[in-house]
Amino acid sequence: MDIGPTRREGVQVTARRHGLVRQRRTAGFSQEGLARLLQVDRTTIARWERGDTDPHPAVRARLAEALDLPIDQLDALLADEPTNLALDSTDSGGTVAFGDTDGGDLVDRRAFTINTALAGLGIATPLRDWITSPQVPQHLGMEHMQQVSETILAFRRADAAVGGDSLCDVAIAMHRRLTRWERETSYSRQVGEALQDCLGDLEVQTGWLALDAERRQESRHFLHEAFVRARLRDDPRLEVRALQQLSMLVRDANPSEALRFADAAQRIAAPWATPRLLTLLHLRAALAHANAEEESGFGRELVKAKIQFDKGTTEDDQRYLGFVDYREVSAIEGMGHLALKRPDCAGAMFARGLDSPDPTYQRNMIFTKVDLARAMAHQGDYSGSAKFGLDVVPAVASLKSRRTRKRLGVLRADLARAAPNVPAARDFIEAYDAAKVA
Repeated sequence: MDIGPTRREGVQVTARRHGLVRQRRTAGFSQEGLARLLQVDRTTIARWERGDTDPHPAVRARLAEALDLPIDQLDALLADEPTNLALDSTDSGGTVAFGDTDGGDLVDRRAFTINTALAGLGIATPLRDWITSPQVPQHLGMEHMQQVSETILAFRRADAAVGGDSLCDVAIAMHRRLTRWERETSYSRQVGEALQDCLGDLEVQTGWLALDAERRQESRHFLHEAFVRARLRDDPRLEVRALQQLSMLVRDANPSEALRFADAAQRIAAPWATPRLLTLLHLRAALAHANAEEESGFGRELVKAKIQFDKGTTEDDQRYLGFVDYREVSAIEGMGHLALKRPDCAGAMFARGLDSPDPTYQRNMIFTKVDLARAMAHQGDYSGSAKFGLDVVPAVASLKSRRTRKRLGVLRADLARAAPNVPAARDFIEAYDAAKVA
């Protein structure tokens, strides 16, 4: 029997496929995010989840891949009989649907949480209200774009300090609002260009935050959005930013693809890139070579990176390149040596990367400490590795960086093999498990 929308206590009541909704959230998608990935309308996702319609056979395979499910498990979720739900969350982070569920306004239950997060970043009240409100301003001016730019910069600073987990949903919410501004608000041509700049900057930043939060499908989605926007606007700087982050995103799973992204970024940037940008692009290529176990390519790109780095900074460096210092160069060189099974060289580079730490980049410093402990374990110094890892467990636990926590989990797996014979390894594992880092 078809279960149509009903109302109770002023709240929309709809039929839901609970398993499908839960799997979407587990995969890290809002309805809107999944719709963008599948190139369908958000209301299409809503109708699937209510049980009004089923995905077309041509879409099912892509939906299964997005939800990280075998096709038969997806079919089982779609076969669930829809049931009534008085108050349901239809978007990531919890939203309540009021009015028309096929496209009406969504009121974020987490608006207060997002507002609080923005306040913690030092964002002024008017902009916080615009980001969290379902309404859009009637007219945009350059002062709005300046505030948006400052918000994105605040994201970058907070991410460098504590990681991207808690910021990712806030950035996605902000992107959703800016997209509405783009469609529904009046603005001058000059403001429109600034809005496009802000959207591209935010897409790259959100792609990075999602990567640090280990939400890789969303990361790829936002970086792809930035890449397309760059192509449509003939903006090579944005295109290069998206490509170098895509290289980082895929380098572990597909180093060949990572190298293609890095090489493309180098070709596009060659006529205008500053030495600091070229340093970063050569480092991306070097690590892709290392992950592919190509020693000569790693060495060649590393030399080029160091030559460019020695040329210093310039006034034309984009602000996001501030993290490319000698610590970052050393840490990436260490990661390359570790991938090439040279733990002695890796350990030396990681130690250099921790020399005179910059508190601005606290997350990167902790990440490098974890890598140093891993290098020590690969050298056979399990006791030293465990003691060093034990010291860093509280710092990792305090971070909002799933990527860093995952790396510490790799160290746990490395030390678990030695634990029966190494008391320090057992101490580390006990502390890791007690801290619930995973």
